[in-house]
Amino acid sequence: MRSAYLTIDDSASERTDDLVDYLVKKGIPAVFFCWGENLEKNPAAMVRAVQKGFVLANHTNTHQRASNNDAAFTIDEIKQCEFLIDRIYKEAGVKKSHKYFRYPHVDRGTGAWVIDYDQADPHTRQAVMEEIADGVNLPDKSKPATSAFEKKQQLQDYLKGAGYTNPFTKVTHDWFWSGEMGQAVDSLFTYSNADWMMLPHQLGKWPYKTVQDLKQKARNNRWLNEENSVSLVLAHDKTLIVDVTIELIDDMLETGLKFLEI
Repeated sequence: MRSAYLTIDDSASERTDDLVDYLVKKGIPAVFFCWGENLEKNPAAMVRAVQKGFVLANHTNTHQRASNNDAAFTIDEIKQCEFLIDRIYKEAGVKKSHKYFRYPHVDRGTGAWVIDYDQADPHTRQAVMEEIADGVNLPDKSKPATSAFEKKQQLQDYLKGAGYTNPFTKVTHDWFWSGEMGQAVDSLFTYSNADWMMLPHQLGKWPYKTVQDLKQKARNNRWLNEENSVSLVLAHDKTLIVDVTIELIDDMLETGLKFLEI
């Protein structure tokens, strides 16, 4: 059996309720990584999501790349978003005992160098680079300065000290656990469905130009289709592409993929 955790970034949107209703209907658990500004625009949708059993996690307050700001700024962004998430749980009447975090654009302070590729296991380095490049918007591939790696470590230290953890412990891929990805306190991914490539301002600019292309991307992915594997899927909650996201999840279900609770 092939399984995966489903994580959804950027909530809330104007169509979060539609996405939640679809997931409930299909019996799919998910973790919503919430963008603070969007939470404030539509808190009721996330209160409803929590009451229906979904998990909310932190995606910063204003969704800025950590590589463009100093550590203090990003830490403040995390604190602001966590405050809003705590308020949602309180309004929902549900006890919150977790703290999970994912960086916007999976930019951990070092741009496209999500991990230090120079230090990565040479047997798995290429797999990691391909999975990241294939699914997230990190156009600058140049190696960052030493100060950026130091900032990344400073942020990891903050997250660990503040009680953040990685809940996706059943992921099976060796390349995920063999180095920095497996040691990370923040939540990474093993497969991005790249639904964001269907946004009007992104359409046609990336290798996958249609929804069918993205379906085939998933069907061709070596790791997602490995027998008896557990993957970590990244998707989005964006008003203009909720139907796309639902269609891509549906196609994964059709291939026999099962989604897991954390």
